[in-house]
Amino acid sequence: MPQKGQSNSTELYQPRSRLLSGHIDRSQFLRGDLRGRQSEIRPPWSQSESSFTELCERCNDCIEACPQKIITRGSAGFPKIDFSVAQCTFCGDCVKACEHQALGFDSDPNMAPWHLELSIEKSCLSQNGVVCRSCGDICEEAAICFKLATRGRSLPQVDQQKCNSCGACISVCPSHSISILPGTQTQAA
Repeated sequence: MPQKGQSNSTELYQPRSRLLSGHIDRSQFLRGDLRGRQSEIRPPWSQSESSFTELCERCNDCIEACPQKIITRGSAGFPKIDFSVAQCTFCGDCVKACEHQALGFDSDPNMAPWHLELSIEKSCLSQNGVVCRSCGDICEEAAICFKLATRGRSLPQVDQQKCNSCGACISVCPSHSISILPGTQTQAA
């Protein structure tokens, strides 16, 4: 078992193994993003990145259909999610508006909209002794709780199993310490 601050051998070689196994797309490679952590978040129920960019016509129908206005134009004009505006309500309007099948429920409407992971940075006010629980208060899934620590700090703990990646916690964070990143699972294919 690795010591604190060290990583095990599978973590060290993960980017290389992903590269060799073909799990990154060309745009990730050109950006130097071998771990896929700089990828833009696509709308919910999107196809895999390579299928999505192939099928998406950049028509803006999903952008116009989103009542929360969190779908915006990303690089090369493809839609991306901006959680700094609001949260995703998973209404499905973007999927219904997509005529090119870049977004789709497939055969299971209960399918997870995406596989993302919430990350809280060290700039979090609560981790630095300032009383703040904005993210935990707004989280309807109760995926963020706080563990008491020394010096009056409360450390936020994220239960990735409960988190539905709606992004509600991002726009309310006063220190902009929360981000949602592509998860370790593949997106809907």
